[in-house]
Amino acid sequence: MTDIDRLLEREQRQVEEFIRLYKVPDLDLQVMINHRWNVQDLLAHIVAWHESFALNLRLLATGEEPQPPRGTLRQVNREGVLALRDQSVAQLIRRLHRAQRTVEAHIHDESITLIPYRKPGTSYTRAQHLDVVCGHIHDHFWEVVDIYVKAKN
Repeated sequence: MTDIDRLLEREQRQVEEFIRLYKVPDLDLQVMINHRWNVQDLLAHIVAWHESFALNLRLLATGEEPQPPRGTLRQVNREGVLALRDQSVAQLIRRLHRAQRTVEAHIHDESITLIPYRKPGTSYTRAQHLDVVCGHIHDHFWEVVDIYVKAKN
């Protein structure tokens, strides 16, 4: 098993755990995570970033120019959530699954050396990108759990 296989397995588990969180019966999507986003907005945030990762992987694999989001991290995060805010949880989960399938289809492409994250910003190797994505989703998973538990007590 290669490093990419191990990292992909870990990332796949994290995506599925995050999705399961949003399938909890009677999950209150309006609980605020921070001063800007509620529980559903956080799912939109994850979907926006995962779709960006998947798109850039696909473009690089087909020899096309990548299209990383442009702007400050705050701007990119805000625009991603706003663009998906009208989507239902079911739609967002379908989009996340679709993006994940795209990642799985192209992550083993050894011709891809660097994947842009955002412009301006860092580019990552395939392994680094999987690790960053996994950590990002993991951190937000526990943020939702912690805030949700506190809000319900």
